[in-house]
Amino acid sequence: MAARALIIDDSAFTRRIIRHHLTKSGCTVIGEAENAAQGLRMFHELKPDLITLDVMMPEADGMDSLRALREMRAAQPELTVIMVSAVPFDKIRDNYLKEGAFAYIVKPFTQYSFEPVRQKLLRVFRQNAA
Repeated sequence: MAARALIIDDSAFTRRIIRHHLTKSGCTVIGEAENAAQGLRMFHELKPDLITLDVMMPEADGMDSLRALREMRAAQPELTVIMVSAVPFDKIRDNYLKEGAFAYIVKPFTQYSFEPVRQKLLRVFRQNAA
């Protein structure tokens, strides 16, 4: 899998953990953003295949994670977006999945909670590479 990934999360610590898991999964992390507005700008510049997007970040420039997800998916419908959140509520998860998110991972996560997503990513990006 040679997916190019962009990590969008306001926590530097969480970005490091996500980078570790993505790199271990064979992804190349091409950028990191601290908020949804910065992430959306980087998305347009870098054109990643995969994005991890924190659900709960301080709003910047009128941009929150749901709006960013909608704009990115409209610009690139095949984009793979993994939502990352400390909020375990089914309704919130379901809303993001209905908007086209690929997966929803609840923080704090471990190699075991990331494993099902890693397996799913391997299947998707292996098919795309074939």
